[in-house]
Amino acid sequence: MLELIKLYVTFFKLGIVNFGGGYAMLPLLERELADKRGWTTAEELADYYAVGQCTPGAIAVNVSTMIGYKRKGVLGGIAATLGFISPAFVIIFIIATLLTNFADNKYVAHALAGIRVVVFFLVLSAIIKLFKNSCKDKISKLIAILVGVLAIVVPTKYVGLYMYVIVAGVFGVVFNLIKEKKRLKKENENPSDEKLLNEKMLETVKEKTELINALAPKNLEQESEEAIEPKPKRKLGRGAIGIIIACAMLASIMVVSALVYVFKDSAIFFKLYFQFFKIGALAFGGGLATIPFLSELSELTGWFSAEDLANMIAVSESTPGAMGINMSTYVGYTVIHNEFGNYFLSFVGSMISTLGLVTPSIIVIEIIALFLNKFKNNKYVDWAFYGLRAASIGLMIAAAYSICEVSLMQNSEVVEVFKSAFDGISIKTFFPSLGDAINNILNWKNIAVGVVFGITIFKYKKHPILYIAIGAVVGILLWL
Repeated sequence: MLELIKLYVTFFKLGIVNFGGGYAMLPLLERELADKRGWTTAEELADYYAVGQCTPGAIAVNVSTMIGYKRKGVLGGIAATLGFISPAFVIIFIIATLLTNFADNKYVAHALAGIRVVVFFLVLSAIIKLFKNSCKDKISKLIAILVGVLAIVVPTKYVGLYMYVIVAGVFGVVFNLIKEKKRLKKENENPSDEKLLNEKMLETVKEKTELINALAPKNLEQESEEAIEPKPKRKLGRGAIGIIIACAMLASIMVVSALVYVFKDSAIFFKLYFQFFKIGALAFGGGLATIPFLSELSELTGWFSAEDLANMIAVSESTPGAMGINMSTYVGYTVIHNEFGNYFLSFVGSMISTLGLVTPSIIVIEIIALFLNKFKNNKYVDWAFYGLRAASIGLMIAAAYSICEVSLMQNSEVVEVFKSAFDGISIKTFFPSLGDAINNILNWKNIAVGVVFGITIFKYKKHPILYIAIGAVVGILLWL
């Protein structure tokens, strides 16, 4: 128990100072856990980050779970994860409470408008960086762009975003399987000199080994095998495994029954948990990957608006912790507060949505931790993530467009505006109508401010908090 408390406290402290997402956490982990405590090594941290990038959920949370699992098994993984997300949870809950109370203040509204302009270019900058690092060839770039366009054009009521993720993962496996078969066929038809030399060396070694085994005494061979082969470790019997599974199922039933009893008249709590569980299971690529799914959730449920989502991103960029966790806490508070107007239930809503988001990553990481070496080297997993990474970036592109609508546009109904503008016009009135349509869509003041921020953000890599603070001031001064 003391070790679990120690894990929780250690990761709680790391969670407080973790600004900038999962990658910014790496030097903190290396100094605190590798150098100071000796809980892990730099090489193991690199492995954990590799797995954290390839699994659903925030990278920082996934790495925390793996280190906790290494220390104290399943409970250690849970303790480390809860410790890491707790500071962000408390901070975001307090900020959400303050924003709710001051949402109608005109100065706050204009400050948030300025912040939304900054957020669009911050997200765009992050997406461009991910696109360059993750999409190495033409096919992966094409997947990302195609998914982005389809996610923008096709309404989510017809095709859920999860379908793009699933199809891209399957495509990644099939595409790379065909590619490997072609490569092997080509090598067999035209074997290289190096391959022929390697095959000849292997045959020579095999022949010499067989000769040595034939000449070696039987008893010596048996003794050497017994000395080399380790004694098998004791394994849990089927009965013990059955008891553990039965206890886990019983505990799950009891927890679910208790939740049903407490919230039997409030189905929205279960819906909130399920929706964020689904987002946590499908969001590959860290906190940014949750944005398109949150945008879809906004359209399907009406729990929050596109402006609320942009505000959440700004808050998440300005506070410690993983962006996805921060945003789930914020959304949980907003949804339940709008439904009941009760601060205690809003706190419960924040907790449920946050736990819903991290539950899939905890489950996946705990399982992967058992088979880490095999997982890292599995080519089929690499092939699947070839498509998954590209699809995630495509969905981020669609999410960036949604943020653009609320930050740089004054009318997002582009098709309807152009249709009404060109209805019944002649050749002479074409260009004036085109100008009117563009003016009705774009917010030129916000665009002018955004261009300045965009150039600055791409040129000077300062902390997002600085840009967000300046954006708030500019939003008030220019009355955006």
